[in-house]
Amino acid sequence: MKEFLTVLSYTFWENTRKKSFIISTVITLLLTVAVISLPAIITYFDNKDKTEQGAQVDQESGGIVYVVDSGDILKEDLKQLGLAFPNTKFEPATANDVDALKDKVKADEQSALLVLAANNGVPTFDYYVKQAGDGADPAALSRVIKSIFVTDLLTTAGVPAETSALAQTDVSFNVNELGQGILNSRISSIVMSLLLFFAIYFYGYGVAMSVASEKTSRVMELLVTSTKPSKIILGKSAAMGLLGLIQLSLVVLVGVLTYKLTFPENFAIAGQTLDLSGFTPFSVAMIVLYFILGYSLYAMMNAVAGATVSKAEDVNSSIMPISMIALAAFYMGYFSLLAPEGQVSVLASIIPFSAPFSMPSRILADNVPAWQIGASLVALVITIVFIAWLSIRIYSAAVLHYGTRLKLKDLLKMTS
Repeated sequence: MKEFLTVLSYTFWENTRKKSFIISTVITLLLTVAVISLPAIITYFDNKDKTEQGAQVDQESGGIVYVVDSGDILKEDLKQLGLAFPNTKFEPATANDVDALKDKVKADEQSALLVLAANNGVPTFDYYVKQAGDGADPAALSRVIKSIFVTDLLTTAGVPAETSALAQTDVSFNVNELGQGILNSRISSIVMSLLLFFAIYFYGYGVAMSVASEKTSRVMELLVTSTKPSKIILGKSAAMGLLGLIQLSLVVLVGVLTYKLTFPENFAIAGQTLDLSGFTPFSVAMIVLYFILGYSLYAMMNAVAGATVSKAEDVNSSIMPISMIALAAFYMGYFSLLAPEGQVSVLASIIPFSAPFSMPSRILADNVPAWQIGASLVALVITIVFIAWLSIRIYSAAVLHYGTRLKLKDLLKMTS
């Protein structure tokens, strides 16, 4: 145990003092603050734009809309249009004036031309402006004209004005979700899946670099003579995992603090508000547990990859197979989020290599059955024990190898 703690302590403090760790931590925390502050920035500028637009509307005298009512839809009464658009002046015109008015509108962005007609008794209109966006909103014009037309029909049919107004009232509604919000869970699941992947991959890579660097400096020869290889691989993996857990905790802590201080109240995307309600004590515990287990799985493999090379520059090529496994597992879990209850999603959350990226996200997005969580954890622990046993054997044989990078067949010969 003393040997394990010695390796752990040495590796932990050695990597903590590195400039790369300090810089990456600072940059990650700044990015976390920036990303979570985005809604507040968006809300600020959105409110500023609305204020400026409101002030601009108040200062404008309003444009002119020339109305040619060929279908007698408005009954020569433009009062309703004037009430709906108080900043716009509506002037009647005849069909003979259309060409002249088009030329006038083409030269003046403050004017527009509305030509009304009837198609099988249903109102229709052409709206002419100098450029799209000029003049009154055509969609709003359509709603007002429809209201005038329907009111006239109902009045002609003898329907009281109160009933006519009631019949045209928009039906208000509220969507109340009894489960987890789809948007909330989808966003939090994607973010958590990405965060876990980069954390596990980055710190697993750190284990490989640590082993390879010490081989280059011949520190490993001193370690092996005084410490068992199994203690070295376990100690280094635990140290980098502890470092990763601390950094991940800092990111989460800063993220939650930024959320509390800056996140605007009732901020919504696609009509749904965003919050952190999916992060319950149970889900947070599962996230931490899966990070530890997922990191342990990939750290064991990365430590062996680091032991198979003689130079730190060769680490990237040695961990390529591990990187491919990690990427395939991540994308399997990522795309399964589109259907959290689907068979692919269940499979991804149980397969040990993809479970660390898939299961925490599913827990945030859906109510996962207990048996699936249990099966996932059991499969992951069994795989970690097997990979650790195999990695220790390979590591013990390869750690003092110098020269060309060991291939898989060479590693198998060493352990046979």
